[in-house]
Formats: sequence, structure tokens, C-alpha cells
Amino acid sequence: MFNIVPQPNEMIITGGKTRFTLDEDTTITKAAFIDEFRNFVKKQFDIRIHRDPEATENTIRLELTDEPDCDEGYRLVSRDGCIYIYARAENGLFYGLQTLKQLLLQGNGVVPDLYIDDKPRFSYRGFMLDSGRYFQSVKEIKRIIDLMALHKLNRFHWHLTEDQGWRVQIDKYPLLTEIGSRRSHTNFGVKPESGFYTKEDVREIVDYCHRRFIKVIPEFDIPGHCVAAIACYPELSCFSRKLKVATHWGVKHDILCAGKESTYRFVFDVLNELFELFPDKYIHLGGDEAVKMRWKRCPHCQDVIRTKGLQNEEQLQQYFMSRVARYVKEHGFTPIMWNYDGVESTERLDRDIVWQMCGANEENGIVRRELEAGRKMINSSAFPYYLDFPYGWVDLKRAYEYEPGISENILGVEAPLWTEYVPDQKTADHRTFPRLGAIAEAAWSAPEDRSYERFESGLPEYFDLLNVYHVHYATLKQALPGKLRGAAQSLWFNRRVLHWQGLHNLIDDARVERAHKNDGK
Repeated sequence: MFNIVPQPNEMIITGGKTRFTLDEDTTITKAAFIDEFRNFVKKQFDIRIHRDPEATENTIRLELTDEPDCDEGYRLVSRDGCIYIYARAENGLFYGLQTLKQLLLQGNGVVPDLYIDDKPRFSYRGFMLDSGRYFQSVKEIKRIIDLMALHKLNRFHWHLTEDQGWRVQIDKYPLLTEIGSRRSHTNFGVKPESGFYTKEDVREIVDYCHRRFIKVIPEFDIPGHCVAAIACYPELSCFSRKLKVATHWGVKHDILCAGKESTYRFVFDVLNELFELFPDKYIHLGGDEAVKMRWKRCPHCQDVIRTKGLQNEEQLQQYFMSRVARYVKEHGFTPIMWNYDGVESTERLDRDIVWQMCGANEENGIVRRELEAGRKMINSSAFPYYLDFPYGWVDLKRAYEYEPGISENILGVEAPLWTEYVPDQKTADHRTFPRLGAIAEAAWSAPEDRSYERFESGLPEYFDLLNVYHVHYATLKQALPGKLRGAAQSLWFNRRVLHWQGLHNLIDDARVERAHKNDGK
């Protein structure tokens, strides 16, 4: 029996006497997207598959048909010594080839007569990479995209702006990358961190994603997480204070001023350039962890609260996000933001903004009410989908068994990799895999087809697949650390992360209060 990740809806070994055998005479149908598959075969089997649309023997035939009933679904049939992949659209054929990779690998180039009928549970299957805190090279990002495609993920959420770094070239505001892309040191590495993506870099990565049927969603995080931008243009904040690009992780008090028209002009100008770079019609606006301390003291913000008939600073943020979201929609894009927690009402928040569930799930009161009212959502619940968490917090079994939701308004699943404590590729691999395989199965496979016991028993084959891509994954023992080891791991992570975050927030609190006293505000 084959162990495929994510698990197909239906797989039957038909018992025929013939079988497909990969060799030097194997051919494949011509298609624009087959080079990725051919490169895999060349790397693993040292065989270069030839393109031949007319071949009828020992061939891999890709055929567009009226079935299956969704664009991403496919049927894979091995019979008469050939492989046939049928799909309604090219992305379905592409996903069929991802399954064929695993069949070939596990069968050492031989596939028995079999039948696979497969389609995804969710239309949105995402992975988020935080490039704001640590910069990754174009080469590293392409490797991540290849691994996303292998897992049949189709949304690359790219977190490009942060307190600790601005990573995308914006021509109208050159200081964003000249100054904002550099911080003097990191949390514990005590070394400089810098880097940004030129517009050509962005276009290259977007094209690379499109050739793997992955849409790219840039995140321009506002109004919080903007210290890097404010360090370049102090007038963006409430009191035009001069700041440095943040060095340490944590929620910062300096955010964009929601009371100045110049702030909105800046936001719209940046969006105009992002619209041109990212054609997939999604823009993520952040919206998380916007501390209102400055707004409460800011005459500009308080004036907007009065003139717009708002009740408080929470409604001011809803006004801010809604105004920006309307601008996004006017340009034909769908706005996304992290979900609100702890608010009683969202009456001022644009109903068309998609929520990305981070610290909550369907059982959370405000999330449940918003789902019932029709708001679309993406499930990225921190427990268990935050890949940067240690396995002592979220082990492999917990990540696999979590049910992402049954509401028709849940678009799908996304696994975020925040990088403040993931400074390099080896650490990223260890935190991400095999958890991403578990999450990909939740996103793709029907609930009745999922079984943790089956998934765990198939890990040797899954690890063999990851070895082809030189992934530094966590072993099963590491991914299931047990109570004692998990408690020690959690204690270390708690002390290292939460202690330092709390310490720096206390220092920041004192600095903010001192500044107000000094300038009389």
C-alpha cells in the first residue's frame, strides 16, 4: 500500500497484471508545467523523461476532461503500462503529478495498476512566511515554494512589513528600504539583520509561484507593526517621534496615526505599487496587535473619533481598516486581516474583509458570531497551526487531529511560520516538517479519510520524500516529545520568548510615558 501525503480521497490497487515502469524510454505529454516533475525524476532516478504527445506506450498522459467536478481535482489511473492523469484544469493535472512523485518514489520507479480519485476539501490551502523579521533569499523562498507545491498548497502569504524590517521596494518612499530594511541587531544573535526584495525579485517569485499554481498574497501590516516605516518617516506616527527600526520582537506602542490624512495617503501610495506587483487580487492588511496608547493621547485621532461619531479607539481602528479595505476593493482586490479578539462589536468593520483566525477558532464568541453573519475566514488558529511553536507546545498529533472547521464561510487553512525565533533554514525546516504534512492533509483530505495512526505509520515514506528536497525535518521522537521533554521545551521557550518580550515591553512603556511628560502631551 502507498502512503501519500496528503491522503487521496480514494485509492484502489486494481490488481491488474501490467504495471508502469519508469525507464529511459518513458515519455510524457507536452505541457507548460511539466518541467518541475521532470526535474524531480531526473534528480531522483537519473532519467530524463522525453516530451511526446503522440506516445501510446510507457508514457505519462495528461488529459483535460470535463471531470472531476472541480478545477483542482484529478484522477490518476495506472493501466496497460501507462499512467493517465485526467483533470478539468491544468492545476488538477499538476497535483496529479505531485501524487505520482510519491508513487514512483515508494515503488522505486514502478507503479502497479491502480486508480486514484482525488480533490481538495478546501479551496484555500496556505503557508505564510514571515520575511519581516528575518530576510530570506530568493533562492530560499523558491525552495519553500517547491515544498508548498509538493504538499498541494496553493496560497503563499508573504509577510513583508514589520517593526523589525521593511522588505519590499516602494519607489515613492525609498527610505523604506534604505533605512527600514536594516536593524542593528536581533534578539539573541546580537548581529545586524538586513535585506529587501527589489521589484524584479518580487516579480520573479510571483512568476515562480504561478508556474506551480500558487497565488501570492502580500501582507502590508497596518496600523501596528509599523516601527520600521515610522523610523523612515516619523510623521506617520501620532507625534512624529524619531525611532529606530525595532530590534526585538514584541508588541510595540508606536503605530500609524489614524487621524492624519497624510497617513492614508502613504497607505494608498504603498498599496498602489503592491497592486502592480501582486496580480492575484488579494491584499493582507494585518490589523493585529495595534496598541491604542498613542491614539488615546493623539489630538488627530481624537478629532476623528468625535467627527465620525465613533465611541472609542477600537471603533477608530475599525474605521481605519474599513477605509483602507474600501480602497483595496475599489482596485479589484480582496482585503484580508487578522481577526479581532476581545471586542464586543464589529459594526464599524467592513463586512467584506476576510478574517484570518489566529488566536481563536470557531468556538470563540466573536468568531462564531462573525461566521454566522457571513464573514469569510481562513483558519490559522495559533494552536495548532503556528509552525514556529516548539513541539512541546503543539506536537505532531495535536496538529494533525485539529478540525479546522465545518462552516461554509471557512475558506480554508493556513500555516504561518513567524521567524523571530526561526533565524535560519535549518530551524525553519525542523519546526515546519512534519507538521506541514499534517496540516496539508487537514486542508486537502476529506475528514473521513484522515487517520493519525495511518499518517504516523506512513512517516518513513514521507521522510524519504522530504529527503529528496534535503529537508532538515524533526524526527517522530522530536515531533512527539512526551510530557517531560515537552514540559522542559515549553519552559525554555516560555522563558526565552515571553520573558524577553515582557521585559522589552516594560522598557517601552517607561520610554513612552517619559516622552509624553517631556513634550507635555
